[in-house]
Amino acid sequence: MNCILTASVLLFSLSALRAVADDTKGDPAAGAAAAAEIKAGNYTFKAGAPWAVRGEPKMMSSGGATIAGKDSKPGVEADFYHFGAGGGGGEAANIARWVGQFQPGEDGAPAKPKREELKFGEKTVILVHIKGTFLTGGAMAAKKAPMPGYAMIGAIIPGEGGSVYLKVTGAEAAVTGATEDVKKLIASAFPAAK
Repeated sequence: MNCILTASVLLFSLSALRAVADDTKGDPAAGAAAAAEIKAGNYTFKAGAPWAVRGEPKMMSSGGATIAGKDSKPGVEADFYHFGAGGGGGEAANIARWVGQFQPGEDGAPAKPKREELKFGEKTVILVHIKGTFLTGGAMAAKKAPMPGYAMIGAIIPGEGGSVYLKVTGAEAAVTGATEDVKKLIASAFPAAK
């Protein structure tokens, strides 16, 4: 009897989920409403498709999201960090830290970051694009695994309670392909600036 009851509840739940999916399929507004929120500092970021919010944030992260890879290739990981007013260092320190997460080239020169600015009302968000051989592993890890052909988009999002830092990493093609999705994710925290 318990098996029949459990199966009935499961079938009902699946039907309800399918109905919600069908209702939002052709309605972008409904899909946006289903976007999960990530709170970092004074901001709330809405991670809608193609982003999937990570259940457990990484160490020191306020939250994160991923975009699944295609054709069995690695996807994209995005993590938000907020260290409070005056925390995390300034623009130059963060860019230097992000560049340091890439292996120097054969000539010994560090990776060259490309800087970009996004304006949202009175706020200027700094984006930094870096590509090369990314060194995976935590900040305190003694051994780092080199990942050639990787890229990062780092963002510095100024806020009253201290800047929010966004770090997006993955295979170069995946990160390049997700650039507009990254910008939309950042813009979602500035609805009045649209």
